[in-house]
Amino acid sequence: MRRAWNSLFGLFIFTAIASAQVEQLEVTATFARDSILIGDRLELNIKASGKGRFYLILPPLADTLPGGFYVLGKPVADSLLSGNSKTYNLKVPVSAYDQGTFRVENMPLLIKYDGKTDTLRVSSNSVAVNLIPRDTTLNDIKDIKPPLKEPIRFSEVAPWAGLGLLLVALIALAVMYLRSRKQNKPFLGMFKPKEPAHIIALRELKLMEEQREWDTDNHKLYFTKLVDILRNYIDGRFGIKAPELTSNQIIKELEESEYDFTKYNDTLRDFLFTADLVKFAKNPSTSDENYRFLRFAIDFVEGTKPADVSEPNQGKQNLEIRSNKTTSFESSN
Repeated sequence: MRRAWNSLFGLFIFTAIASAQVEQLEVTATFARDSILIGDRLELNIKASGKGRFYLILPPLADTLPGGFYVLGKPVADSLLSGNSKTYNLKVPVSAYDQGTFRVENMPLLIKYDGKTDTLRVSSNSVAVNLIPRDTTLNDIKDIKPPLKEPIRFSEVAPWAGLGLLLVALIALAVMYLRSRKQNKPFLGMFKPKEPAHIIALRELKLMEEQREWDTDNHKLYFTKLVDILRNYIDGRFGIKAPELTSNQIIKELEESEYDFTKYNDTLRDFLFTADLVKFAKNPSTSDENYRFLRFAIDFVEGTKPADVSEPNQGKQNLEIRSNKTTSFESSN
């Protein structure tokens, strides 16, 4: 390590405003103590006093001073002016790291006066550097003790135990959720699984039949509700976005699907076009016609719902996918 004080103490100048020559100049370097322990901090006191106009310059300090002392920090300076006499004090923090007797020898100082520069060399008193004495109270030297073993505390184990329990709980919840979803049952009673499209459609259609909604004077509202139920069923059952399609588009999509709707095509086309005339052209309708289309909607749902959810003695037709990408409707009777 090397410290250079060039920026602050490269030129350490003391000024005076008195006579044109230096009189009775005296420079000393002393240590306040004559002995220290190795590594202790010590201050070198440099004192310069005299009369007249002069400048005292301290050369740049390195890491060490002549004589084996190591510089520990920045020097601290102050001055005292009394009449024509000037006194300058400089304190340099130092230390020594070897055993023995040390002193500052021939440390250079520069004095400048009347345009001239002279070099002064100062030496200090001696300082004895001693080793740290051995503790005489110890009878013998023992080996360093190994680290003490402490019991595991609950606060150290608790976070890991909690993390393990949380992981087990998450796995259990995932298994329960998958099982409830496979069985189409509510998961922990928090929500119900989505009902099949045919269950929703049949419930709404049979409710319309029980409430005799077909016997109404507001035929537009009746056909709007009936068509919406059938459109939503086709969407949920076959994946055809019927609520967003026109009647012609629905018929075309059904004809191009992999299912065989031959049995229902004519009546379905008649139903959709009649509903369009009632809703948009204000075409009149009768209660018998309303009921006939309601029964058709019920038969269409019963006959096209998945085969594995058929009910015994239902007397309806189920939709089955035929081999080689064709399907046919077969009566369950």
